[in-house]
Amino acid sequence: MATEVTLTSYIHNPWTGTVFNTDQIKFDYSSLGFTPSANDSYKSTSGDIFKVYVDGVRIYRNSDSTYATGTGFLEDGDISNSKLNGLTSIGGADVTWASTTDTVWYIDTANQLIYVDQSAITTSTLYGSTGKNVTFSANTTIIELKRGVNDESGPSVDFSNASILTEQDLDNSSKNVFHMAQQAVVTAENALPYSTGTNTYQAYQPGTTTNRRITQVAAPTANDDVVTKTYMENTWLTATDKTNSATVAGISANVTTVAGISANVTAVAGDATDIGVVAGKATEIGLLGTSAMATASTGHLARLGNATVTEDMALLGTAAVVEDMGLLGTADCVADMAILGTSDVVTDMNVLATADVVTDMNVLGTADVVADMNVLGTSDVVTDMNLLAVSTVIDDMALLGATGVIADMDLLGATGVIADLAAVTATGVIADIETVADNVAGVNSFADRYRVASSAPTGSLDEGDLYYNTTDNNVRYYNGIAWTSVGQTEAQSIVTADNSATAMAIALG
Repeated sequence: MATEVTLTSYIHNPWTGTVFNTDQIKFDYSSLGFTPSANDSYKSTSGDIFKVYVDGVRIYRNSDSTYATGTGFLEDGDISNSKLNGLTSIGGADVTWASTTDTVWYIDTANQLIYVDQSAITTSTLYGSTGKNVTFSANTTIIELKRGVNDESGPSVDFSNASILTEQDLDNSSKNVFHMAQQAVVTAENALPYSTGTNTYQAYQPGTTTNRRITQVAAPTANDDVVTKTYMENTWLTATDKTNSATVAGISANVTTVAGISANVTAVAGDATDIGVVAGKATEIGLLGTSAMATASTGHLARLGNATVTEDMALLGTAAVVEDMGLLGTADCVADMAILGTSDVVTDMNVLATADVVTDMNVLGTADVVADMNVLGTSDVVTDMNLLAVSTVIDDMALLGATGVIADMDLLGATGVIADLAAVTATGVIADIETVADNVAGVNSFADRYRVASSAPTGSLDEGDLYYNTTDNNVRYYNGIAWTSVGQTEAQSIVTADNSATAMAIALG
């Protein structure tokens, strides 16, 4: 059911999702007898206007304020410019005609079409998410275009004495009356029909046998009044009743199934005790049904029945084995076995089972190794090993293990080096070393002050620094600004000598 056309309306019931002009929904009003006025395309010559509804919500245009004074134009309870669709405020702002727009729907008189604009509706204040929250869902939303008389309180055409009576005036007047009659017929059809066959009123959707709800019913006061859902839930049902009702509704299919096997249910009830015992062994029964347990010839049950297993089970039943199993069942043994079963222990045991580890363990079992381990277990060794285990010693040992350090230690072990080390340990040498150590600051200072280079140093310069120039074989000192020669250079000495010789020759004549 996608489209319905009555004497006064065109209904998408439901709307199929078809749109035009991006997101607009189209209605053809050519069958509804609407002839637009020359000066107002939204009002007919006989006083008709259109009303649009989305899922029962009236979609007002801003310009509908023009017709709002007409009796029957506004929805019941609405008041022009102060209450629309039952709302008087939205987000703290008053509801007025400005809460909607003229783009929510518009008329195309040239093609006798009405376009309903989804975006304009859902983004307006009145119909947006904070207002009536109108939404459009294909195949569920019902959209209705209804033609109605603008003002039902009187005729839309008024004749005057001595005026020219035209055919158009008469047509408009008769159409006004005709359309009022059509509205009355549709209203009557939409009312609850009475069935003389059943002596009941039936809430059918007009033209169908689809049952519909009846709303806006007041709370009952007399014994024979209709009871509403709210009245029933809030007056007669407790919170527990509501919870139980919801639970039953959720398992209605299961209840129907049980009703169909009531005889079986009765039989089961008679065996309740046995069933309880079996239910207590649900885990064991589940294990028996697994393929590993029940498969013929290869399942565990099949294996238990062969002669070898039977013999083994007979051994397990002997007094000694039973006693041993009793010991294994003690709390301490169970706790120890639980530890052995942890993933870390299982991993370690797998490592211990490798060939290399087995070989090492065999070596550890020899008499010499056992003797060495006994020595390692003495209190003095244990104390020494504890000292070796501190973090600083571990760091030092790591440094000693470096390749370069090992090489140096190899060099120290050479015969000549050992002899030199022996000489160093002599009393006088040790005293000299201690003297140098006591004056290490001066030694370091001398290393900073005096340098040998082929050109003047440029870094770490202090006033008073010395350096020997290996290029010109002269010693220079740093005066805080530049390097300065100490005494005469070789060239200067030669010139001085020549000058002295000349002077002596002159003096001797």
